[in-house]
Amino acid sequence: MLNKEIYVNGTSVIMPGMEAFSLSHEILKGNIDWSPIKLSKMTPLTLPANEARRATTVIRLALKVIEPIKYSDNTSVVFASSEGDLDITDKLCKALATKEKMVSPTLFHNSVHNAPAGYFSIAAAMKTPSISLSAGDNTFSAGLLEAVTQVLVENHDVLLVAYDNVTPKDLDDFRHFDYPVGIALLLSPSKQSNTIGSINISISNEIKSITQCFNKSLEAVRISNPAGLGLPLIEALVKGMNTKIVIPYLNQNQMLVSVNHV
Repeated sequence: MLNKEIYVNGTSVIMPGMEAFSLSHEILKGNIDWSPIKLSKMTPLTLPANEARRATTVIRLALKVIEPIKYSDNTSVVFASSEGDLDITDKLCKALATKEKMVSPTLFHNSVHNAPAGYFSIAAAMKTPSISLSAGDNTFSAGLLEAVTQVLVENHDVLLVAYDNVTPKDLDDFRHFDYPVGIALLLSPSKQSNTIGSINISISNEIKSITQCFNKSLEAVRISNPAGLGLPLIEALVKGMNTKIVIPYLNQNQMLVSVNHV
């Protein structure tokens, strides 16, 4: 286990039925059950008009989940998505299958895995480093480990943004997600006035039961989207619990997250 606590100074979740911050918190606290109400277009409030027109659903999802977080100008960001923008991948594959093989500049521009990071840097005028990673079904835990490592090594705040959208119809047999999910966590080396809890993580090869959602109505989301694996951790933080969360990690290992209320 890492020998230093990491403080959590903000959380956010965006998914169907949890677009409003206040409603999202009530569901995460277990006060009301979740139901999959369709998301809006999720237009980011801070993007200039030209960039907003070019932003895809995945980009809007990643930026929208960040909006409730109160981060500073020196915050680094870890973007974690298992598949990136499969809508763009689908359109590129179809364009390349035509005789003309013409791909629009906007599609090409949005096809890279770090496109949301680029849009965020424009929207927030951020000049701090960011990293965009993928680890398949274990993307959330890989992103969390990267973010925690940066907090400990660099000794500054790090924002983790984990997200995946539903899969387009023609790629559904390749990769299937039931719901779009975005999760954000603001991590810090120091306790602050807005701290909601602390975490300490370790990697284990001992097989333990994976932690399920405390609000059982959310369990369908946890098992149907890689970003959803972070829901029990967010629930524990929002509920002010002292507990241990077990999340799948790479190579059949597991991530153990000790959560403490502060």
